[in-house]
Amino acid sequence: MECIESILKRRTIRRFKDTPVDSEKLNLILKAAISAPSAHNEQPWDFLIINDRGKIKFLAEVLKEEYLKSGKATEKKAQSSYLSISSAPLIIVGFLNLKKLKDLSELEKILGIQSLAASAENILLASYCLGLGANWRAVPLVRPDIFRSLFNVPEHLVPQWMILIGYPDQQPKEKSINSEGIFHFNGW
Repeated sequence: MECIESILKRRTIRRFKDTPVDSEKLNLILKAAISAPSAHNEQPWDFLIINDRGKIKFLAEVLKEEYLKSGKATEKKAQSSYLSISSAPLIIVGFLNLKKLKDLSELEKILGIQSLAASAENILLASYCLGLGANWRAVPLVRPDIFRSLFNVPEHLVPQWMILIGYPDQQPKEKSINSEGIFHFNGW
């Protein structure tokens, strides 16, 4: 698939078929993840791969309950989030590894976070090119405590995102893109 076509056609998938992602595709996705550019070529990432259906469903349930407790979600919204997460046969969680940074200054942390974002985009595009759907979620950044406790995550790893991956069980809508007034050539 052409690179630009993949970038333009990829859409977020929120429902997945109950079909595991085979190891060959997973390995290609992981290779794409670690091929992302990173500041100073530090590659400040670690990844948690969750493909145990029981652990995925438990994570989805915990996140649903916490979402409801926070008061930021209606029952319907929390249930929708639960169904999306629990239907994914594969979840990759991206962590900023503080031990891999040049130093712990605010700038270096931001550069590390940007590196993780580039890695996430590679995962999204690789998944699409392999016929899979994906959904980038920020919940690990918002609730790192949940991921630390459920998966025994060491303190030097800071969760940034999780990406749900699987075979799409929905047809995503066309995305509206507003490009007016956002491109400025040679100044404002």
